[in-house]
Amino acid sequence: MSEELVFTVDPQTLREVYPDPDAVQARIGVLRTEIRDAPDEIGELLARGELVDLLRACGPLDEALDEARAAADRAEIAGTAAQQHVARLRLARVHEWRGDFGESNLEFTELLAAARQFGQVIEAFTHQHAGENDYDQGHWADALEHFAQALAVREQLELDEAETSRIAVAAARQRKEQP
Repeated sequence: MSEELVFTVDPQTLREVYPDPDAVQARIGVLRTEIRDAPDEIGELLARGELVDLLRACGPLDEALDEARAAADRAEIAGTAAQQHVARLRLARVHEWRGDFGESNLEFTELLAAARQFGQVIEAFTHQHAGENDYDQGHWADALEHFAQALAVREQLELDEAETSRIAVAAARQRKEQP
């Protein structure tokens, strides 16, 4: 795998913002090659997961949906239970960004119920993204609760992702307190 692309989180929308769209497009091309030439199903799954995230953030959402479904299918066939969970989470996020909240809400309900079995890091990851799903729907109190749960774990474990959760807590709190 190559160097990870750097992004920031927009403090209003809570969406990833990549400052170098050309680098994102180049990475998308590399990932397509990695998927095609993957030595095994897990290599394909890992590349496809990253591709889903980049397409969701910077590319066409229809294509992101197709890739997310393919990643979830691949995870079902060859992945661990945790990889299946993360692939489903990525699929739920694409539904969220497309505004398909019936689909994303159903997925997040199931993902939240199962998250604890995969440990604190995946549980926090699931709460963070369930919070973003609620945030996008204007459910500020629910979003704030999810973000606070993610932040508590991320701070306790001293994870870099704690900053993203802090930004999300502040945004949800501000929206919740607005008249």
